[in-house]
Amino acid sequence: MTPAARIAAVIEILSEAPADMPAGAALRRGLQGRRYAGSGDRQAISALFWTVQRAIARLTWHLQRVDSAASPRTLVLAALHLVDGQSGEDIRTLFGAGDKHGPPPLNDDEAGILEALDAAQIDDEAMPRPVRLEWPEALVDDASAALGDQLETELAAMRGEAGADIRINPLKIKDRRKLRDRLAGKGMTCHPTKLSPLGIRMTKRMRTDDTPEFRNGLFEIQDEASQIAALLCDARPGMQVADVCAGAAGKSLVMAAMMENRGRIVALDTDPERLERGGARIRRAGIHNVERVAVPADWGVKRYRGKFERVVIDAPCTGSGTWRRAVDARWRCDAAALARAHEAQAALLDRARAMVVPGGRIVYITCSLLRSEGEAQIERLLAEAPELEIAEISEIWQDVIGNDACPPTDRGMLRLLPGRDGTDGFFMAVLQSRLR
Repeated sequence: MTPAARIAAVIEILSEAPADMPAGAALRRGLQGRRYAGSGDRQAISALFWTVQRAIARLTWHLQRVDSAASPRTLVLAALHLVDGQSGEDIRTLFGAGDKHGPPPLNDDEAGILEALDAAQIDDEAMPRPVRLEWPEALVDDASAALGDQLETELAAMRGEAGADIRINPLKIKDRRKLRDRLAGKGMTCHPTKLSPLGIRMTKRMRTDDTPEFRNGLFEIQDEASQIAALLCDARPGMQVADVCAGAAGKSLVMAAMMENRGRIVALDTDPERLERGGARIRRAGIHNVERVAVPADWGVKRYRGKFERVVIDAPCTGSGTWRRAVDARWRCDAAALARAHEAQAALLDRARAMVVPGGRIVYITCSLLRSEGEAQIERLLAEAPELEIAEISEIWQDVIGNDACPPTDRGMLRLLPGRDGTDGFFMAVLQSRLR
């Protein structure tokens, strides 16, 4: 495909996408309909598509400022100039090259848009803060309450691309450097992650599931923040552990390895399909101590009361800490969705309180940058549960990970941040149940 044909493909994919379809699904559908496109074409189409998605609020603002509506064509025009830095002359050439597979030539209005944007920069001081940070206006105060003076830096970092992290399976390979070197021999360059002792990060996102190392269970794809959260659960051999909202078992895999396949992990989830995907990963990793249990949405704790030394809650949330990956999810997060998440989080913490044994721990995790989904939930529970107290995560870090790389904690609770730490945005609190 020519550069002009790639641009035309992006405009068509944006135009054909139903309003309620997530951007990633729209891109996959668009690429599936273009099987003639080579790998380089697909990478170029994907890159421009995500450039538009990551800057859509700012691009729309610029277009409105020059009295233009935001359409797939005008958004791509603006992205090529304001984000990719292509000159107006080069863009006019791409749109008028006579390529039968390229986009139609610019009309007078579109040529006027390029001329009006000629001296503009993608970030403009006149932009409202939510526009400049590509963040829903209704969630700015909630994020500010969590991030304080780091708000601008961290939300700006959320506009970028997330890393592609690999986690070794300690049951099958002990040294991440050995996996790094094996993958390097296949053209996959990686470097050790900064915080997780189990992680390596790809310098370029590449397919890994067709490698023998993956098929043999030597590694999984898992963001560094999720690796750290699983390690800080401090699951030990012989323990009884509940992994609530276990999903596809990402954290169960880490905890089972820490437990050396001894003890038991009960992986609970309301979605049988997610649990089944987890089953394939568990078998590939050579893990034998995970019991997967599908539960109804209103599941009770009677059979689990007072049974577990660790109750790990990877709570349903807005996912705001992962919006570098699900770029357009931020624009679908409304007040009703946030309220549902709050209700689910509180209910899960209340269940965990009943499930943990005296002397055990509740580990609460969200991939969120909102205070209402993190600290506020813990404060609410502690006000009602005198038998619980916050355990200082920096001390657990020393015990489990054993280095001085722990980011600053707040009253014992930890946030991992994309700008400061290079990870997804995560919140984590460990609550100790007092012996009684």
